[in-house]
Amino acid sequence: MALFKSTEEKQQEQLQKEQAILANYGLQNLSDPRDRKAVNEIIRDLVGTGMMEAGMKLSMAKAEVALPVYYQRAILDQNFIIIRQLDRIAQALEKK
Repeated sequence: MALFKSTEEKQQEQLQKEQAILANYGLQNLSDPRDRKAVNEIIRDLVGTGMMEAGMKLSMAKAEVALPVYYQRAILDQNFIIIRQLDRIAQALEKK
């Protein structure tokens, strides 16, 4: 295992993380390219948040510090569900 990764390896690893998150939320097949681009930008911004959550768990953050982060995470999950549902509605309307 190499100690330092090349730029290409880092980019590939980043892309794999992004694809995994998209698949996790079922967003890999959005129909509108603008929506795909926007979601990909959000995902790119979020890839590092897992490290923050792990750090909070390791530091045993107090509940009043950790709860807002978990509430925000729940809102984020809900937003991705809404994006999926709106995309399905848009596709159904286009078929009519």
